[in-house]
Amino acid sequence: MVSSLSKSKKATSSSSKVKVNPNPSSSTANPLNQISKLESTLLGDEYDPNPLLPLISLSRHEDPQIVHKAVWALHRVFIKFISEGKVGGLNGDLIIKRKINEDKGDNDFGEEREVKAWVRERLLEYIEVLGGLVRDKEPALRSSSIPLLFSLLPPLSTSIQSSTPLIHIPYFRLILDLLFNPKSSLRGAKPKSSGGWKIVEANQVEEDEGILPVDVAQIVVDDFWAKHDDIRWAFFKESSNFIQNIDGEQSISNHSNLLAQLGPLVNLPKTPEDINTFYISTFTEPPTTKSLNKKLKKNNKKGKLRYKGEIDELPSWMKEYESENSDSEEEQEQEGKKGTKRIREKVSTLSIHQSVYSLQSHKTQYTNLWENVLSYLKLDDFWIRKILIGLHGEYGILGHFKPERRLRIADWLSTLVDNGGANAMLGMNGLFVLMTEYNFEYPHFYDRLYALLDRNVMHVKYRARFFRLLDTFLASSLLSSALIASFIKRLARLTLSSSPAGIIIILPFIYNLLKRHPGTMILIQRPDDDNNNLNILKISSTLGKQGYIDPFNNEEKNILKTNAINSSLWEIKSLQKHYLSSISILSKVFNEIFTKPQYNLEDFLDHGYGTLFDTESNRKIKNPPALSILIETSTPEILTDLFPTSDFIKDLKNQEEEEGQEIIAKQGDIISELWTF
Repeated sequence: MVSSLSKSKKATSSSSKVKVNPNPSSSTANPLNQISKLESTLLGDEYDPNPLLPLISLSRHEDPQIVHKAVWALHRVFIKFISEGKVGGLNGDLIIKRKINEDKGDNDFGEEREVKAWVRERLLEYIEVLGGLVRDKEPALRSSSIPLLFSLLPPLSTSIQSSTPLIHIPYFRLILDLLFNPKSSLRGAKPKSSGGWKIVEANQVEEDEGILPVDVAQIVVDDFWAKHDDIRWAFFKESSNFIQNIDGEQSISNHSNLLAQLGPLVNLPKTPEDINTFYISTFTEPPTTKSLNKKLKKNNKKGKLRYKGEIDELPSWMKEYESENSDSEEEQEQEGKKGTKRIREKVSTLSIHQSVYSLQSHKTQYTNLWENVLSYLKLDDFWIRKILIGLHGEYGILGHFKPERRLRIADWLSTLVDNGGANAMLGMNGLFVLMTEYNFEYPHFYDRLYALLDRNVMHVKYRARFFRLLDTFLASSLLSSALIASFIKRLARLTLSSSPAGIIIILPFIYNLLKRHPGTMILIQRPDDDNNNLNILKISSTLGKQGYIDPFNNEEKNILKTNAINSSLWEIKSLQKHYLSSISILSKVFNEIFTKPQYNLEDFLDHGYGTLFDTESNRKIKNPPALSILIETSTPEILTDLFPTSDFIKDLKNQEEEEGQEIIAKQGDIISELWTF
């Protein structure tokens, strides 16, 4: 191997631009041929790293075909250099550049070490080129940059001298930094005199600055995070560090890039047997139980019992929900001569190899990441809604949380409910799931739900989802009649200001509530003061009396103090005179005996002005009404044709003009006569 210091100095001082042979007939005049020649030199038997400079310069060429060939050639070269130990600083941080000692007599920083450090700097330049290609306008370059970036991780990880498999964390953090904070493409870029690069805007993808393209995020998720257990575990762990270090050098400038990769990860391991696919080949062999027990005993003696990412003390109200085991514990059983011995394994004490095979470690890192996302990132409405929708279910976010930490997102959900708006109802759904499935106590749930029922909710696009969730929340037959009566009365009051499409939803909804809770039937069977005829038809006469006041207080926020149970549904009686026949007919069902089954709400939730118009226009009329068109002229005429011809209309207009002129002439004669003395 050539390790001459003069060669390294020559390489360092060389220009970053490609020196093209002035002879057009030379094979090096063609950049594609030049790439092949440079690659052959670098992969040859005689070690000479100097061709890295022109080859990296060609990876910034304007032509995408040349760039594509150059980055793949560099990939093959650096894979060989890494495997042969020709790249320095692999056991340190690749991002922080080392200062090279000028003392030639120092064995630690001799000529060979200096050459390795120079090659490492060229590797960082190559990584910078690949990181910029994720936002290149050319789709082929974008799709190639991600596999090339990840392909360097296995050789870098295996190059570290260790008795157990490792993931090269410094390089992995560099990958995450390029995915969370993507840079501009350097294709066609020219160096500035002041440093940096002059970017060619025409070669950039049509996305907002700092946004990872959708196709790139899809490749990252499908081909790497979702497929391989080892790097997915590292993704969860290191992404939490990026979020916590939000003001540091390695932070996330745009949370959309992280959530676009984290959100689709729903099919995570459920059992230890599901952890079976690895990107780094050294992880295919599981850790031995002997090494695990030895490490546990050693760490327990030193007192390393707590994961540094955990908070020191929980609030008093949350302690009772914690299980007896710590958040970072898992239990394993070991068969021994004296029987079964149970060992409590701390996730923080596990090596990377053991953590990758630990299901509890995967859950812990996943939970830590989501807690940091909800605590530190300022999420916009789009991502809040996507998180709320994907929160529940077997493969939802909470389904992969550590069981004893699921209640920790209750504060975040409560804040969304307090802020109101489109996300409040989805936040209520999250609290409802925590209450029904995880024994969470939220005493003011129905007060907050009642407050969401205002006139605005009837004019938003998520109205159907709102009523689906509302029906779920009010499904229990154990709810008091006074509480249900408040919801019925509030919904009935909303019909007075709602659109026909909204009324179509409310009427069957109220009917179902009355059927489900017979104690509220008093709202439509309120006895009249004059007699005991229990019928909603008497409501109109009651309202007509002088001095009658509806006892329902629509402004009361406490749902049990609205006095709705003492009121009546006079609002539904008024709907029986609605101009739209479908509403007036539907509201008259409350006059009948409640023997019909409950309505299927799905038949009414998707109605709008368009569906109502189609229903009315397609309605079959049994007895068509008599139709005649009367033309108002001085001598009214009835048209026999529905669509008269243009000549007929023209004759009518001429007739009207002649009659008008005669009237004007007569009026002129009268005026002249008045002024005759």
